[in-house]
Amino acid sequence: MAGGTGGHLFPGIAIAEELLSRGEEVFFVSGKRKIERLILKDKPFSTFELDVEGFIGRSLGAKLRAMGKLMLAFFKSLKLINRIKPAVILAEGGYVSVPVVLAGKALGIRAVLQEQNAIPGRANVLLSRFVDKIFVSFAESINYFPKKKVMISGTPVRREVLKPKDRIHPGKGLLVLGGSLGAASINDLLLKMAPHLFKEISDLFLYHQTGLDDFERVRLGYEKILPGEMERGRLRVYPFIEDMGWAYAQADLVISRAGASTLAELIALRKPAILIPFPHATHQHQERNAEVLVKNSSALMFRQEEIKEEEFIKTITSLLNEPQRLDALRENLAKLSPSKPEVFIIEETKRIFS
Repeated sequence: MAGGTGGHLFPGIAIAEELLSRGEEVFFVSGKRKIERLILKDKPFSTFELDVEGFIGRSLGAKLRAMGKLMLAFFKSLKLINRIKPAVILAEGGYVSVPVVLAGKALGIRAVLQEQNAIPGRANVLLSRFVDKIFVSFAESINYFPKKKVMISGTPVRREVLKPKDRIHPGKGLLVLGGSLGAASINDLLLKMAPHLFKEISDLFLYHQTGLDDFERVRLGYEKILPGEMERGRLRVYPFIEDMGWAYAQADLVISRAGASTLAELIALRKPAILIPFPHATHQHQERNAEVLVKNSSALMFRQEEIKEEEFIKTITSLLNEPQRLDALRENLAKLSPSKPEVFIIEETKRIFS
């Protein structure tokens, strides 16, 4: 189970794909958000939904409502587990993981969890007491969990992302992502900078994922400031990009949040990036994620509140106009690339429980 954002869902999907290729049966539990349904639609495994909410930073009334939903989800999880009788429960994070792991514990089903971020989410820290094994993506996560349970695995990446895809343009590609939910601040930044970028980089091709809720505003904004560029194919705007392998193939440089799944994809595909961590992430975990790449000279990072437009434009143009700088980032990304985390997680889980 995984919920909340693509950052939790995508690694779970990658593990599910590997299990299906081995002839195993997979059941996937998520929440009921629109983005969760979009990401999981038409997947080749059974999916179930639980209605859960977060607790952090909410009013007392909202916390009480969330607790009520959590209790109801626990009893629904008991029924689901009794029906499908899983061999193992794998938690990928998000509040939806909590009732399922606890219900599994009550029924004697063994469980593991996988933490994608350098600083773990609260749900996984809570569940670490109840699971048998914990797989982490970064060594920085180890101190947050019972050390005897922890192994470093890396973050699984979906097969469709790793498949080679054709590049459809002859120029310099810039891909802008705000995570699966989008990022209004990054959208605003690009709307300000885009005319300057197209002026400074004569063969620029810009691909921008806005998020579902901000798509129309951003699209209309681009039409106003860059008339004709969409028709010419040099500017493409999407609410959500389902074929991320294709999107990455168009990019020489990526501007992105620093969610763990996105970083895993950048590492696996060796895509140089400018990272803008979400400043309100719990415990600043996105900034800690980004720092792992920055300290290995495999990405650049700008804190959102410190971005100066002129400096940011200069950084993008210098990277895209100086291929040797991008090559150096790619070489360092190659040093971080783990070998098939989803296989490691499955094999170690089988070994532990055999």
